[in-house]
Amino acid sequence: MSASSKNGTEKVIVDGRRLTLTNLDKVMYPSSGTTKRDVLAYYAEIAPFLIAHTVDRPATRKRWVDGVGTPAHPGEMFFQKNLDDSTPSWVKRRAIEHRDHSSEYPLVNDRATLTWLAQTAALELHVPQWRFGRTGTRRNPDRLLLDLDPGEGAGLLECAEVARYARDILGGMGLEALPVTSGSKGIHLYAALDGRQGPDEVSAVAHALARALEADHPDLVVSDMKKSIRAGKVLVDWSQNNGSKTTIAPYSLRGRFEPTVAAPRTWRELASKSLSQLDYREVLRRVARRGDPLAALGPESIAERPESHEGDHHSPDRLADYRSKRSAEKTPEPVPQERAATSEGRSFVIQEHHARRLHFDFRLEHDGVLVSWALPKGVPTEPKKNHLAVQTEDHPLEYGSFEGTIPAGQYGGGEVRIWDAGHYELEKWRDGEEIIATLTGGKGGGLGSPRRLALIHTGDRNWLIHLMKETTADTGR
Repeated sequence: MSASSKNGTEKVIVDGRRLTLTNLDKVMYPSSGTTKRDVLAYYAEIAPFLIAHTVDRPATRKRWVDGVGTPAHPGEMFFQKNLDDSTPSWVKRRAIEHRDHSSEYPLVNDRATLTWLAQTAALELHVPQWRFGRTGTRRNPDRLLLDLDPGEGAGLLECAEVARYARDILGGMGLEALPVTSGSKGIHLYAALDGRQGPDEVSAVAHALARALEADHPDLVVSDMKKSIRAGKVLVDWSQNNGSKTTIAPYSLRGRFEPTVAAPRTWRELASKSLSQLDYREVLRRVARRGDPLAALGPESIAERPESHEGDHHSPDRLADYRSKRSAEKTPEPVPQERAATSEGRSFVIQEHHARRLHFDFRLEHDGVLVSWALPKGVPTEPKKNHLAVQTEDHPLEYGSFEGTIPAGQYGGGEVRIWDAGHYELEKWRDGEEIIATLTGGKGGGLGSPRRLALIHTGDRNWLIHLMKETTADTGR
């Protein structure tokens, strides 16, 4: 960046783009004396980290032209979605068709655009969980978001507790949870997705996850936004996964009375009793020392998928996804190189998987592979209580006898033990909808007597596993 200054105005060149910056000494945050110059300097320095999480996403802005003010005299804020005629021609943009109009949104893809937005006093930048493709096609979501919002009487520490519970469930689904203190009251929890599911499917999974947290921790969690039931509890807001919703971008400033930031954090930090929101100076010091804790969510870590893949959700090679996550040189797991062959076997295996968090892997032989689900809470032990079953990649038949330790750092790292294995009698198999089978395990296995189980698809990779009433269960997880 280069600059020239005259009469309180600076003309700058940012990455080859010419901008005029004005009112640089205007105080934007009176409580801290933070000026517009400070805001511009922050966004210039944080740009490489912020842009990784806004690139190709339509940005909605919240602007405080005269600053945020004070509690006694709050500054005026207004939302802006559509670009106006004063927008520089070089700002990248995409149009979105709404019900009765079309709006043109900026894409915060470069530091020059970020600087121009800061010059317009756009303190907050909000983006959706999806991106535009190269040709302007709206892609499926590439991240799932849970917004943990404390009600009156609850605070950031309660949000951190809920975040840890959610992390366990997401881990059982094969998703890595990444926390961000929102810069306001709560915590945002992200997980990278592969882009196979649409926003409605992702929302359904997030909603089911929120309800599961509420069922497990009713004294701490709510999944309904009614204010009357939120006192002393944490709302798990799953609605941010809606394709029309936006969320404060990681590393964006907040328009609060202090210059706080939506700051990516580590799980170690979330365990601290002194956990607090961070201001922009703390965030700059942190990224200078340790980089971006949210780097796994950036676009470079998410493989590009074809912009149109309807009807092609399953590769003809049923084990392609399995092999892509494993190396035969690094894991003791079976990694066959040939495609799965069709078979009529009816074997099953349930494996106890001591990964970062204990869960159970449920696998049924079908069409030459082991169709697989992760069970965060194991096989249900009573008909009245269903458990979550998250479908994972198909596994090779050889996995049915696998026991061993997957090295740390490898996909699914941890010890795997067979909890029970045997055969099943199939009653119903409707792909993507419903499976009913009676499982007969081995002598001394965890199931005990035969169990008649139903798997019911509820959206995305999310299923419920149900113990049918015809049998009883006296063993656990």
